[in-house]
Amino acid sequence: MKIHARGHGHVRATHAKTLEFTGEREITPRATCVVGVAAAFDQEGLALLRGPVAVRLAAGPHVATGTAVVNPHHEVTDRLVLRRSDHASPDTFAFRSTLVASDLDPDFVAALGDPATEVTLTLTESGPRRPLVLVHRRGLPEPEGRPGLLWRAADASVDLDAARVPDEARAALADGGVIAASVSGPLEGVSQAAGAWLADAAAQGARFEVTGDATGTVPALLAAGLPVAPVVHLGRTDRRALASAPQAELLRTAPAPVVFRAPAADLAVLAEVLAGSAEDRRIAVPDGHADLGHGVRWLPLSEAAEAVGGEEEGVFVLAPPERAAWNVDLRPLVPLLVEQGVTARTLSTVLRPFGISRRDLYDALGDAPASPSAGPENPSTGPRNKGSRDKK
Repeated sequence: MKIHARGHGHVRATHAKTLEFTGEREITPRATCVVGVAAAFDQEGLALLRGPVAVRLAAGPHVATGTAVVNPHHEVTDRLVLRRSDHASPDTFAFRSTLVASDLDPDFVAALGDPATEVTLTLTESGPRRPLVLVHRRGLPEPEGRPGLLWRAADASVDLDAARVPDEARAALADGGVIAASVSGPLEGVSQAAGAWLADAAAQGARFEVTGDATGTVPALLAAGLPVAPVVHLGRTDRRALASAPQAELLRTAPAPVVFRAPAADLAVLAEVLAGSAEDRRIAVPDGHADLGHGVRWLPLSEAAEAVGGEEEGVFVLAPPERAAWNVDLRPLVPLLVEQGVTARTLSTVLRPFGISRRDLYDALGDAPASPSAGPENPSTGPRNKGSRDKK
C-alpha cells in the first residue's frame, strides 16, 4: 500500500533510530525523525498488513529502500513510525527496520525540505503469510482495534457450531488468509466438524486469536492442535514452583496436556524435573513469529530451553507422557467414533499431541469398520482438498 505525504521546511532526517510519517501539517526542527507531513492513513489497509514488509520511500527522483516487520499490536493513529529496534509500543507501526531517517543522503533530505515535494511511502508484504483464525463468541461486543478491522475484512468465516465447515474457510487456510470463526458458547462445545477443522488449521501452521482470552492459554492450545479440554491449567508459574514437589508430580503424571505461563528460561528447570521420564516429553512453544495471535511449534523438551531461552514470558503446552495418554483408556471409544463418521485421519491429527501415534491408533481400531466418509483413503496420507494439494 502507498501513503502520500508532503515535504516540510523543518525536515532534518537525522534520527538514527526511527523514521516517521505524520498527519500533522506543521512540525518543529526537533522532529528529527519525520520525513513527511500531512500524511493520509488508510486504517484498514494498514491493519491488514502482517509480518515482514518491504519499505520504499520516494521523493521525486530520490528512492531509499529497506525492510521491517509489522508490529502485531500497533494502533493506527495520525502517525506512522518505523523503528530500528525491537521496541513495540502501540505507536510503532513496524520494528527491525533497516531504513531510518539518518540513512537518507543529503540530496534526498534537501528534497524533503521542500513543501512542494510529494513524498510516498510504499509498504509491501514480503514474506509468506500464515493463516490467522480469529475466534469470537457471539453475543459479546465485536472485536475492537486492529483485530476488529481484520475480523470485518476476513477472507472467510466459519460457524463453529455448524455441522459443516464451508469450503471458503478451507481455501482461506491454504492461502494463508484470515478466517473469522464464531461460536455461541465455550469452545468445548464446538461441532465435530469444527473441531476437526481447528485441528487441521493448526496442522497448517495457523495462528489463533481468541477475543476475551486474557491469559493466552486458549489460543495456545488451539495452535498446538489440541482441544481446550481435558487440560491441566497451571496458570502463571516459575522455576521455583515447577521444581516444587506438588507441581513436579503433576507434570510427571498428568494424563492430559498441561498449559502454563512462565519465563522461557525456566523450561530448563522443567527439563531437569522430567529428566527421569521414560521418554523425552514434547512441548509446544511460541513460534517466534511477530504476528497477531498465537502460533506454536512442537519441540522435544530437552531442546526447548535452548531454542526459546530468555526471560520473556510465554505460554507453553506440555504433552502428557505416552503411557498417561493411554491410561485414560481412549481405545474403546476409537471404533465408536469411527462408526459415527470421524475419519481415522482426523483422529490421528487430534490425538497425536497426546503422544498417541498413528500406529497406536490403528492398533486400537483393530478390525473396526471404516467410516463411510473415509472412502478408500490411504491411511498414511488421507484426503486433501484442492487448495492444500497445490500448496508448496
